[in-house]
Amino acid sequence: MTGPSDHGQPIIVVGSDPLTARNVRKAADGLGLAVSEVGALDHVDDHPSAVVMSLGPEGALDVVASAKQRWPKAMVVGCLPVPDAKLWEEAENAGCDAVTTRGAIGKMLVARLPAWLAEPGGPRLRLFAMGDIAGRLGLVARLADTPLGPIAVYHLAGEVLVIDDACSHAGAKLSEGEISLEDGAVTCPEHGSRFDTRTGDRVRGPADDPIRTHRVIIQDGVAYVGLD
Repeated sequence: MTGPSDHGQPIIVVGSDPLTARNVRKAADGLGLAVSEVGALDHVDDHPSAVVMSLGPEGALDVVASAKQRWPKAMVVGCLPVPDAKLWEEAENAGCDAVTTRGAIGKMLVARLPAWLAEPGGPRLRLFAMGDIAGRLGLVARLADTPLGPIAVYHLAGEVLVIDDACSHAGAKLSEGEISLEDGAVTCPEHGSRFDTRTGDRVRGPADDPIRTHRVIIQDGVAYVGLD
């Protein structure tokens, strides 16, 4: 195992596939990052820039979800031994920010990891593939447990909008209220306050304060919410 690099947070490789590890090390050398190869995440103390997870072993998707929860700002990458469309989709749904094959993992890291770590891309949480919400308007997702707290996700006029799923007045779940497809205002189901989902501004009381909105990133047909 190599130690942490002075040039940045290490890339952690989970699993025992030598081709994956070799390709990651080659990419990491070019990026000035160290690589830590581990069999499990239990005793990892580093705060990684990326976690590369071999998707072949049983239980790998549970490890993906655990890695994303533990290091929300790290790029979690699923690595397939061979192309597998079903496993690819399952890995994305489990929390992988990117999925690739072990032969392409090095090129993918070189191409995408610097942008992930730098603004304006930055650390992010995967929401869904844009194709999954084609034709759907209004509320498309509610996530109760994220590093940002509970969030509600809307799709309006081609825009993906993310807000805190809590009214600033009394904390009711805004995702349970009505959303106007015309002006993008959501109505609190408890006391009727209204908020602009694009800006977070209060449109109508009794709430006095706005709600928090979050930065959305669309990359390669996938929607993410920024964690900054």
